[in-house]
Amino acid sequence: MRFGSNVVAFDLCGIPAVGNLDNGAVAGLTPEGAQLCQRLFEEDVAEEEARRIDPTLAQWLIDSEFFAEPRETAPLTLAYLHVTQRCNLSCAGCYSEDDARNNCEDAPTDAMLRAIDELAEGGVNVLTISGGETFLRPDLPQLLQRAKEAGIGTVTVITNGTCTSDEALAALAPWADAIAVSFDGWSAQCPAHIRGEQRFHLLCDTVHRIQAAGISAHITPTIHGKNAGDMARYVQLARELGATMNYSLLSCESSDALAPLLPSDEALRSLAQSLLAQGSMPKSSGGPVPFSLFAATSCGAGVKELSVAADGAVYPCHMLMRPQFHLGNLFEEPLEAIRRRALEMGFGQLTVDEFDGCRDCGHRYLCGGGCRARALFAHGSLQQPDGYCQLMRTYYDQLGASLKQQFA
Repeated sequence: MRFGSNVVAFDLCGIPAVGNLDNGAVAGLTPEGAQLCQRLFEEDVAEEEARRIDPTLAQWLIDSEFFAEPRETAPLTLAYLHVTQRCNLSCAGCYSEDDARNNCEDAPTDAMLRAIDELAEGGVNVLTISGGETFLRPDLPQLLQRAKEAGIGTVTVITNGTCTSDEALAALAPWADAIAVSFDGWSAQCPAHIRGEQRFHLLCDTVHRIQAAGISAHITPTIHGKNAGDMARYVQLARELGATMNYSLLSCESSDALAPLLPSDEALRSLAQSLLAQGSMPKSSGGPVPFSLFAATSCGAGVKELSVAADGAVYPCHMLMRPQFHLGNLFEEPLEAIRRRALEMGFGQLTVDEFDGCRDCGHRYLCGGGCRARALFAHGSLQQPDGYCQLMRTYYDQLGASLKQQFA
């Protein structure tokens, strides 16, 4: 047995580890396990010998496909589908707002259904339905039905929580795996930095009605410089509502009018400590998620993930929906051609070992370089560190120190 070329070794604050970049599997190693893995990088080792040295590790490495060669192209697994550009609110920092907001008609149902079929056939297993405001589209249940019947495993709808009706929720119930409600404050007294007007009680009522319809409810605050210390309060709110919790990190250029809301390095360090206390991972815009470590060399934009705008235009991810990253139009051409174009534009080569400021970092195979959009916003380049690097560095520093103490 010998490790495949997609296996990497790294050190987490003194704990040797190996990771499979194909599936994200990570294992911390004992001294004996580290010696065995070093040999597996360099030479063929008989399975019987590996099992004799460390039977548990050997079996785990086999089960986790550490000896398989990597796929030529990583599979597409995630997609955003924006079903409308209409919205009844105007939230500061909305990633999808552009000149078409409330100025264009919704795409025909048939076009959306064909796009969903293409995504399903292309391998997408996690689909996020976004907008605009999704509940302004009357055929939303039909779109979700097609997604589930096409075999997409998880379908989540994002909403601002102000337009849901009991009738629409009942129609979505057989098809929606979850509905995520955006929050801008953990109580009615919190200032609404993003929305401008606090609608806390309305949003809590929306969560309850989603649950009454039999659908899982998420709450999704946007974390920024003014509320980076409030993560525990949002977690408590989710518990009180009986909901799960996602979060997004406010991301925009430093020249943007929202720049005063961008978190400082001190706020990012505080957020990292809060996430660690909650058992949550900082690199996912959809966190908190259950405690785990995941090996990666990139965020997957343009390769593992795509974003489809309301007019069918395709982009590498929902945060890179900009003209220079336009990959094609799913209403007009097959997904396969669009994916090829993403590779031709270099998204398959956006790996953390190539990023200035990342290639020598000991945590690079855990954060994967973070978010390419935030790198662009902070430094003007996709090949620079995530502007929120301090968040991930602090998190993994403290996590590694904790694990080292625990297993010393």
